[in-house]
Amino acid sequence: MYLKFYSSKSYLTAMKKTCKSAMLNRIWQASRRAVNLEHSPPHVFACSQWQNGTKPATFYLIYRWIVFLTVLCVGISSFACQRLPRLYDGPKVELNYFKWFIYFTNWGYLLIIVQAGLAIAVVHRYRAQKTFNIPCEDEEIPMSRRQRTPLLCRTYWLAHTVATDLAFVITLIYWTLVHDPRIHDINTLNLLVHGGNSILMLVELMVTAHPVRAAHAVFGAGAGLTYGVFSAFLLVGWRH
Repeated sequence: MYLKFYSSKSYLTAMKKTCKSAMLNRIWQASRRAVNLEHSPPHVFACSQWQNGTKPATFYLIYRWIVFLTVLCVGISSFACQRLPRLYDGPKVELNYFKWFIYFTNWGYLLIIVQAGLAIAVVHRYRAQKTFNIPCEDEEIPMSRRQRTPLLCRTYWLAHTVATDLAFVITLIYWTLVHDPRIHDINTLNLLVHGGNSILMLVELMVTAHPVRAAHAVFGAGAGLTYGVFSAFLLVGWRH
């Protein structure tokens, strides 16, 4: 009888361990699915949520080109029109145009340009595609057996996600902590770079059809951490 009780106890212990392992595995799989850049069907990255059909609409292609050319022109203007603030009265400083690349604002705006360019590439890819395979995503299918989302779509999704996060953060930080009305001018370029960025990415969220995952906020946080480390190394280098 003791042996029978011991065997039952061992069986229950083994079952608990098995259930615990299965539960942890499901949690891990769910976390991976939330963070990864896989999505089916992938053609949604080339479409607007306001269109009908699976092929990218012409109006969306036009919209994508307008966005890309606009942000590219603003970015070039931001780089070319660097100057000291009009009310600056400190020591004379010689402008170094390449310092444009060390500012967080410009990192964010470069990402907006990159994601706009990648979006055009995605749209053109799927407009040239004749047929669309639209599988239903089955949550029970292991990730290793799923068809991979094309690299172009994953890269665009990553750039779009990080650009969106950084745009909102940059706008908030600039207008609450950085902007000094005694020094900084409120001109068109300043408004476009520090306010238009967030407005554009908000419009993008309302126009694009691809999903938004809360777990992808880790990518934006990673970009912010990367800039923090970069700034620390830069500061140490300047001091030496």
